[in-house]
Amino acid sequence: MPNVEVLKFGSSVLRSPRDLHVAVDEIYRRWRSGCRVLAVVSAFEGVTDELMADVMDSVGNECPEAVAAYVATGEERTAALLQGSLHRYGLPSRLVNPREIALIAEGPLLESKPTRVDVIALERLFERYPILVLPGFYGADGQGRTSLFGRGGSDLSALFLAAALGASCRLLKDVRGVFDADPASATAAHRFSALSWTRALEVSGPLIQKKALQEALNQGLAFEVGRPNEAAGTRVGHTNDTWAPPTPPARPLRIALFGCGVVGFGVYKTIKRYPEAFEILHVVVRAPERYPHIDRLTTDAAVALDPAVDIVVVCCGGQSFAYSVILASLNSGKYVVTANKAAVASNGESLAPYTRGERRLWYSAAVGGALPALETLATLREPVREIRGIINGTCGVVLDAWSRGESREAAILHAQARGFVEADPTQDLSGRDSADKLALLIEASFSEWIRPEHICTQGIDAISDNPIGYKVIARARRSRSPEHGSPHITVSVSPERPPPGSFLGEAYGPENRLEIELDSGEIIRLRAQGAGRWPTSVSVLGDLHEIARLVEQTREVSVSQPITSHG
Repeated sequence: MPNVEVLKFGSSVLRSPRDLHVAVDEIYRRWRSGCRVLAVVSAFEGVTDELMADVMDSVGNECPEAVAAYVATGEERTAALLQGSLHRYGLPSRLVNPREIALIAEGPLLESKPTRVDVIALERLFERYPILVLPGFYGADGQGRTSLFGRGGSDLSALFLAAALGASCRLLKDVRGVFDADPASATAAHRFSALSWTRALEVSGPLIQKKALQEALNQGLAFEVGRPNEAAGTRVGHTNDTWAPPTPPARPLRIALFGCGVVGFGVYKTIKRYPEAFEILHVVVRAPERYPHIDRLTTDAAVALDPAVDIVVVCCGGQSFAYSVILASLNSGKYVVTANKAAVASNGESLAPYTRGERRLWYSAAVGGALPALETLATLREPVREIRGIINGTCGVVLDAWSRGESREAAILHAQARGFVEADPTQDLSGRDSADKLALLIEASFSEWIRPEHICTQGIDAISDNPIGYKVIARARRSRSPEHGSPHITVSVSPERPPPGSFLGEAYGPENRLEIELDSGEIIRLRAQGAGRWPTSVSVLGDLHEIARLVEQTREVSVSQPITSHG
C-alpha cells in the first residue's frame, strides 16, 4: 500500500495521558507530509506491570486466556485516549481493534507472534480515515482469543504490519536513535545514523527487542528509530554501519507570540509543553490585564525585532498590523509562523520571496485549521485542474444550527458560544474569510496570486430559502481560453447545495473538506476540523516543528563517517 507510515509510540514516549500531544503532533507531521498513518501504541509507563501483578494476584498464571485479555487492556486504554486527543485536535482518525483486521497470532497466549493480517480490511479503513490507531502488543489466535506478543510486542506489531502493508516504519523512543552505549549513563555514547540488522542485533540492547529486530530481518524491512518531532534518528537495515555526525548542544528556539486569544492561547499552552525545543520570550497583547495567568506579557510590538528572538508567531487578527509585524520580522531575518490568512492573502506578492528557497514564512494554519491543504498541494507532481471545498468552519456550525430550526441570529450566537465565531462574525459569514483562504490555495495550486477582493464572493446572507443542505463552497478552476490558449482561472465563493451523500455534502459542523482534481481526473480528498483553538494550534505547532527540524539539520556536520573506531 503506497504512502503509509507505521508509527509506533512506546511507553518511554507516552509515559502518561499528559504526553498524548507528542503523538498527535508526530502523527500530524506525517499526515501533512502526504502519508496515511497507522499509529501503534503501547500501554502507558508501568501499566503493563501493574496489570500483570493484578491478574497474578487474582488468578495466577493458571488461565493464560484471562491473563492475556486483562493485560491487553493497557494498550486499549492508551489507544482510546490517543483517538480522543486526535479528535480534539480535529484530525480524522479511527480506533481499530486487532480483530477487525484479523491480526492473527500463533504460539502460547502470553508469548505469541503475529503471522497474518487482513491487508484488504486495512485498505478499506484507510479509504475513509487517513489516520488509524491500533493497540499494539496483541492479536487474536485461531480461536479468537487475545494473544500477547510478549515484551517488545508493540515494536513487533508495528514492524510486522509495516512489512505486510509495504509501508515505512518509525519506532518512536525517548532517545535520538540507536547508540553504542546507553546515552543516559555513558559519557561518550556514539549515535549511529545507519545500522545493518546484524549490528543492530548486537548493540540495540533493550531499546529494540531482538524478536522485533529478527522479524524486520526476516521480512527485509528497513525502519527508523528516533524521537518524535525530530529530524535525527537511526536507519536500521542499511548496508553499512555509519556514525551520525557530531551535533553541538542545542538551545530552545526563542519565540515572540503576537496575540493570545482563542488561537493564540492554544498556541501558547502547546508551546509550553515543549520546553526543550521552544522558549517564549514575549507575548504581545493589547490589554495585559486580561491575561493574569500569562507570563512575559508586553504591549510593545518592537519585541519582534529583539535579536534574541528566532521565531515570530502571529496569531492576532487585523490585516494591516499583522502584515507590518510579519514583514518587519522577515526583513530582520526571523522565521515567521502565522494563522492570519487575510494578512498573507492580501499581500501575497510582496511576501512570496519569503516562501520559496530558504523558506522563512510559514502559514499552514491560515487555511483550514488542521486540514493539510497547502502541504498536500506542495507535494503534488501533476498539474491541478480544480480545487473546490468547504474551507470555513464557522459557516458550517451556523448553517447546521440554522438548519435544525434555530433562527439565523440564534445560530450565530450558538456558534459564538462554542468558540467558532469572532465577536464580529462579518468576515466569516460574508464569505470573505473563505476568499482569503481560496487566494492562498490558488497560489499553491496554480502559482498565481489573486487578491481576495477580486474573487466573486457570497456568504450565508445570500441564502433566502430553506438553509437545509447549503454549504459555502470555494472554487477555483484552471482552463484555457479557446481564442488564445492561455490559462484562465475561474474563482468563486458562494452557498451551494452539493448532492446528498457526496464528499462535500457530508461535511458537518466545523469540518473543512477539500477536493483537489488533477489534470488526469484523479481527485484527492482531504477533511479535518477547520475552526477552533486546538485544530488551528496543531497546525501552527506543525510549522514550528518543521522550522526546528530545519535548524537541527543545519547544525549537523554534512558528511557522516564510516565506522572504523571511536577515536
